[in-house]
Parts: sequence; C-alpha cells; structure tokens
Amino acid sequence: MKPETSQPKADTNSSGGSRSGIPWLAVGSIPVAAVGGYFAQGEAAPWLIAAGSAALTFVAAALFAPSESAGAGESSSSSSSSSSPSSSPSSSSPSSPAKTSDPRFTASSGRSIEAREVANDVLVRAIEVRSTERTALLDSVGDAIVLVDSHGETRFANHAAGVMLGEAATQAGTRHAIEALPSGVFRAVQAVINSGGSERRRIETELTNKDATPVVILVNLVGHTDRLASVIVRDVHSEREADRMKSEFVAKASHELRTPLASLRAYAELLADGEVEDENQRCEFAGIILSETGRLGALVDRMLDIGRIESGMARATYEQVDFSDLASKCVDEQQGEANRRMISLKLARSDRGAFASADRPLMKQVILNLLSNAIKYTPDGGEVSVEVDTDNLARTVVVSVRDNGLGIPEHALPRLFGKFYRVENHEKFAKGTGLGLNLCRNIVEAMHCGQIGVDSKVGVGSRFWFAIPMDQAARKAA
Repeated sequence: MKPETSQPKADTNSSGGSRSGIPWLAVGSIPVAAVGGYFAQGEAAPWLIAAGSAALTFVAAALFAPSESAGAGESSSSSSSSSSPSSSPSSSSPSSPAKTSDPRFTASSGRSIEAREVANDVLVRAIEVRSTERTALLDSVGDAIVLVDSHGETRFANHAAGVMLGEAATQAGTRHAIEALPSGVFRAVQAVINSGGSERRRIETELTNKDATPVVILVNLVGHTDRLASVIVRDVHSEREADRMKSEFVAKASHELRTPLASLRAYAELLADGEVEDENQRCEFAGIILSETGRLGALVDRMLDIGRIESGMARATYEQVDFSDLASKCVDEQQGEANRRMISLKLARSDRGAFASADRPLMKQVILNLLSNAIKYTPDGGEVSVEVDTDNLARTVVVSVRDNGLGIPEHALPRLFGKFYRVENHEKFAKGTGLGLNLCRNIVEAMHCGQIGVDSKVGVGSRFWFAIPMDQAARKAA
C-alpha cells in the first residue's frame, strides 16, 4: 500500500515543477526574441518578433496559472487526506497542528488522563486508610489524648477522652475538653506553645468529677508551625491504690513480725536473767517461746509462699488426687485440736469418685488452713464438718468446710481474702496472721485455675468452699 500512495505524490510534484518552469521560459524568450529581431532583415521584423514573444508569454501565464492552483490544491488536499483521513477539507486549517487530529495521540492522551485519575484515587484511598488506622490506634489507648490549639479549642480527642472528660470533650472546635480539666492545664498549654517546644509540662492533679480521679497530665508541643499541643491525661488511680496496698502490707507485716519477736525477747530475757526460779514457770515460758517461734516461722513461710506464687516462681506438681481420701486425712490431723475444744469434727459427705489433677501437698495445705480457721472461730462445743462433692457439669471437685461459729459480716466478705485482713472483733477471739486465706486463694486460683469463696451469716456460721478442675490441661488450654 505504501508504494501506491507515494507514487502519485511524486508525479504531482514533477508535473507541477514542469508547469511552473514554462512561464519563466516564456518570459526569458523576450530578450532572445529582441536580439533575434535586431539582426533580422526589415524594420518591422524585430518588433513583430518581440510582440509575438510577449503574447506567447502572457498566453503561457494565463494557461498555466490555473494548473498551478489546482496542483497546489491537489497537493494540499493530498497532504491533508494523508495526514487526517477522517477530517474533511473544509474543516482543515493550515494553522492547526497535525497532532491534534491524530487518533493515536488522542488515545494516548486519554489513557494518560485515566492513569492519573486512577493514581489520584489510589492515593486518596491510601490517605483515608492511614487516617482511619491512626484514629483507631489512638482510640485503643487507655489514656485520654486531646489535641488543642493556643486558644484551647479541641482539634482532636480520642475515645478515652470522651469517657474520662465527657462526650462533649470530643467535639472539635470547642473548649469543652480544656474546660473539663483544671485551670492550670490551659496555662501549661499556652506556655508550651509559646516556648516553641523547649518546655514540657507534667501536672499531678485530680479531675473535677464526683470521684476526684487522680491523674497525671502531660503537655507537649506538636510540630513547630501549627502551634498545637497534645494533652495526655493518665488515670493513676490503680497505681495509687497499688502503692497504698504496698505501704499497708509493709506496715502490717512489720506489726505481725514485731509481736512475736517482742514476746520472744521478753521471755528470753526473764530466763537469761535468772528471775524465774520455779521449774514449772520456766517450762511454761519455754513453751511460750516455742509457740511464738512457730508462729513467727509460719508467718515468714506464708509471706514467702505468697510472694513466690504471685511472682510466678512457684510451680505446682500435678497428679491424680483423691480428694475424699485427702479430706479424711486432714480431718484426722485436726481431730486433736477439735477434741480439746470439744468441737465435733467429721467428714459429713464424701464422693468416692472425687479425683482431680492437682498438687497434693498444696491442696492439703488449703484444707488444713480452712479447718484450722473453722475450729479457731467456732465456740467450744460447736460443730465443724467437711464435704467433698463432684460437679459433673462443670467438671470440678468441690470441697466445703462448714461451721456454726461467729459468722462474718457482709461488709467484710469482699476483703476477707486480702493480705493481713482480719475481721473486727475476731482478733480478740483468736490469734492469726491474716495471711492464711490469701494463701489459699493464691493456691486455688493462681496455681490450679480454680475458684474459692465463702457464704456466711453473722451468728449462724460460715461455709468456705473451693473448686478444682478435674483436668488441669483442658482448663489451661481453654
């Protein structure tokens, strides 16, 4: 196809070139004719020849001028048609660039615009996803995070800010968040922004809510151009409570240790100074020293046991334990103390299929502690019984210790298993360290994934119980 389209163009160009050369040849013949006429014989001959040459020149110009226009038109039409087949001659313009009518250029330009639009959509979507992820991350933080400007207006607030400061605090463009905080916070925000980031503020205060929640507020500059500050509000109630409990633990531990040590020192000094001459009295004092020493050793051992369990250092050795047999042996061990107090102690009910995976020495320690407390706080002539049952639905072994003793007030039940806690008015009835029940709870719950609890009524008695899963591996896997 290409040779056929290129050949006519060559013919047209050659024809146009020959035709345009003929008028110039005719014009050039005038001086030639004039010279020829000069040498011709006769007077009229030169003028006739010159006139004929001039006439020939004008005729040639008149004849060949349309051919040149047509050739130019054909050449223009051919060029236009070859460059843009889809456009008509009337719509073509010599000043218009050829690329605008090229379909390949139009298609390429369209694909380029479409690609840019797709890239912009992808970029906008990526920005939206990143913004959503950052908002979700900030909402998952437990601390209240508020972004404010130098006027105290909120730009952003996370979910915790709404919980801690009120839902109105999350409204952008308002001062609800900064107004819900103590007045010193706004002054700290202005100081941090005006400093250009050279200052950071830490404020320990309390919120102006009904609970007077203790908080620590951190104020930092965000960027150096927008003049924004971040206000982070951290609830430190749990930390304060933990510090209080640690201080209380140290105080109570010191008191519990000081009491037997004081007795030991007093009786030891009496014996060392020789002030006790009666042999029976010396034996009595020696018995008291031995008793206080045992009490002191038990206190230290329980404190160490609790510490090891809470720190995760203690490990249980699991085996199949027959709780009916174990409970029976514990009752036998405590029978002497019960007889001394004329208390009826018995194994009231026992399920022979009460087997569970547990640490036998630790379970024995729990049952003995519960029996010892029941005997200790039951008046002489009372009753204490032990029951061993199985809960096939929950797949647990349940051991209960019942008594008809003093009973526990309702307000004391939530704190009964805490460290060093002893019920008021019970301290004068029987001595104790206040660590036995706490140790039982750690053994049952932390080391055996079980449950422990109490049901009691003042003047009627109490029932302490604990439940141990039959299969430790299945319970821990769940």
